[in-house]
Formats: sequence, C-alpha cells, structure tokens
Amino acid sequence: MTLVKKRQPVYIQVLIRLSFLIIPIVGLYFLVVFNYDPHARCDGDEHRHTMGPMFGFVVYSGVIAFLWLIAMSLELIWRHFSSNKLKYLFTTLLLIFIILMLIFFV
Repeated sequence: MTLVKKRQPVYIQVLIRLSFLIIPIVGLYFLVVFNYDPHARCDGDEHRHTMGPMFGFVVYSGVIAFLWLIAMSLELIWRHFSSNKLKYLFTTLLLIFIILMLIFFV
C-alpha cells in the first residue's frame, strides 16, 4: 500500500500564498485602527485630526510585501531546482546578495 500525495489545485495554492501576504497586512491594519485615537490631540472644540500612524502603516505594509516577494521568489527557485540542491543554494545566495546590494547601494 503506497501513499500517493494528491496535488492541490492551482487556485488553492495561489490562495494559500496570498493569505501569507494578506493576513499580516490586515493584522497590522487592525493594530493601527484599534490603537490610535484621532481625538487625542483635540483641544476643546478644536479638532486636530492627524493621519496618525498611517505613514508607519504604509512603510510596514511595504516591508511585509517585500518580504513576501522574497519568500515567493525563493520558493519558485526551490521548486525549479528541487532536483539539484547545489544550484538552488547558489541561486539563493546570489538572490540574497543582489537584494542586499539593492538595499545598501541604491
């Protein structure tokens, strides 16, 4: 008796990978919405609404999306070179090196 691993449909795989992007961003959004009081700086009848932590939300959402993109790229490389682990290791190190070069020198 052999165990046959059934492949999931493509749309399920896409939904799983998108959930790794959407769930952290929604969690970050709820953190911003429930922890920020827009009326904290109001003075009497003067309303001084600020954008609050929206800049941080945009920056951290960009970081989450960037890390997700790196993870998806590494997964694609791993799937492509799954038979030859040395090529996978070399390609992964090359990708990490290129990303570090882009971060520090651009």
